[in-house]
Amino acid sequence: MSTAKRETKRGAAGAKKAPSRGAPKAKGASKTQKTRARGAGGDAAIGWGPREFLVPYVLLAISAERAHGYYIEQYLRGLGLAQVEMTRLYRTLRQLEQQGLVTSAWEAGEGGPARRVYQLTNAGRGWLGSGAAMLEGYRSAIDAFFGRYQAGMQKEQK
Repeated sequence: MSTAKRETKRGAAGAKKAPSRGAPKAKGASKTQKTRARGAGGDAAIGWGPREFLVPYVLLAISAERAHGYYIEQYLRGLGLAQVEMTRLYRTLRQLEQQGLVTSAWEAGEGGPARRVYQLTNAGRGWLGSGAAMLEGYRSAIDAFFGRYQAGMQKEQK
């Protein structure tokens, strides 16, 4: 390895770099789930895959109030996420519970069968903040794309 590469990896002073600040690492969180927020402008590194894209929306739904799966699905639909399958939603909820971001308990349903109700944990609230930073990064990237796209289209029209 060249000296320049070694310095980049370890920093100019030769000391190991401090870990970047990012999303609180939940048990079992993958590398792609870690997001770094840079600066007050919300310039977040986009490092989450499409499967993790649903997580901040689900956490937001649960942060509003303790919720069961059907309520969460309706909440997501209200945000324009109508294509979320219930199996994917319940799989995500199980993963969030395993990671300690939500808890659940069975409660008797109103005139029907018992249902599992989910509640956000403190770790889940922290992750929700990281999810908001991730989405802000996506929004910035999308805004930059459309700004350049529109500028290019205007040039073509002249």
